[in-house]
Amino acid sequence: MACSKYTLTNTGSTIVNFNYRRCDDSMWEYQVELQQNQTKNIWLIDGTYSIAPSFSSSVVLVNDGVFPPVFPTPTPTSSPTNTPTVTTTPSVTPTNTVTPTNTSTPTNTPTNTASVTPTNTASVTPTNTASVTPTNTPTPTNTASVTPTPTNTGTPATTSTPTPTVTNTPTHARFTFAITSGATSNVACDTGAAGTIYGDKSIFDENTLFYNSLTGPVTINMTGYYANSGSVVQLTSGGTETGGYTLCSVLPTLTPTPTVTQTPTNTPTVTQTPTNTATSTPTPTPTFGYYTYSLGTGVTANDACIDFSGAPNTIYGTVAGGVGPNTGEFLYVNTALTTPVANGYYSNGTATYEVTGGLGQITTTDPNGC
Repeated sequence: MACSKYTLTNTGSTIVNFNYRRCDDSMWEYQVELQQNQTKNIWLIDGTYSIAPSFSSSVVLVNDGVFPPVFPTPTPTSSPTNTPTVTTTPSVTPTNTVTPTNTSTPTNTPTNTASVTPTNTASVTPTNTASVTPTNTPTPTNTASVTPTPTNTGTPATTSTPTPTVTNTPTHARFTFAITSGATSNVACDTGAAGTIYGDKSIFDENTLFYNSLTGPVTINMTGYYANSGSVVQLTSGGTETGGYTLCSVLPTLTPTPTVTQTPTNTPTVTQTPTNTATSTPTPTPTFGYYTYSLGTGVTANDACIDFSGAPNTIYGTVAGGVGPNTGEFLYVNTALTTPVANGYYSNGTATYEVTGGLGQITTTDPNGC
């Protein structure tokens, strides 16, 4: 998971709060307060920062980049040329004095070493055909040979321009969802074919587009219904969400065709197969605090969108599903999470949420409801 450093400054006149997932231990931080004129640095997993829309205009966010920082790794530096230049300078100076040396002098580059043969004809014949004829001076007996030590002009070394290490910017990975699919929402929820689809957001019902692979565009016809964790959505051929997300538990039960049984007296006896209607009676028991949402309300989705822009309400939600709200979660009017909101529509200005059943449960969401 890629991490970044954010710098947040509250430029508003009220305390704001936000949520994020810490980079060092992957723990969620909920309802982090930011005082007026306060600046905070946070290190977070990319894509986990969230803040209520009503607070976002008061916070100046600076993305300080990837954390930990990536620096180029320098390549070892060497000397300006890859070809060692050896200048052979014979150490034999044509003077009348030759200092006998009994200790052999080690030679680093024996290739172009010129040797002087101790004969009466003091002729120096190096490999490069350079001939030095010194004054005839008796050669000491103890000196077997005089090996001119070539003077190397600098230490041959290799220098190359430092090549900066190219750091590839990590590509945002798509999230994997195990699904069951079918031609209808009931089939997808009950007996659909198992498979896998991929989205850009980690929460199923916050995605507006799905793919059939981890990378690249949609390459198949994705028309149909797809269910994941009790929530079902309809997709177009290109993978676009249409019509929002609905809880499988609130879908109307398909009533089977009645079976007519004929008795021996030819009196038709209709045996009606009872319809088992699942009664959803969730009793949420929040134990980890609550989320604060700023939402518009109304009897229709459009009313809720309009109400959000004029006079949004403070609504509280459970934290079980992460930052939302999301399909299947519950909304309340108090922080104790004991009084559920009324049935109807709610909106954050972009998405809409429908609450039914009288317990404050969100049964339908539409990321593009407004």
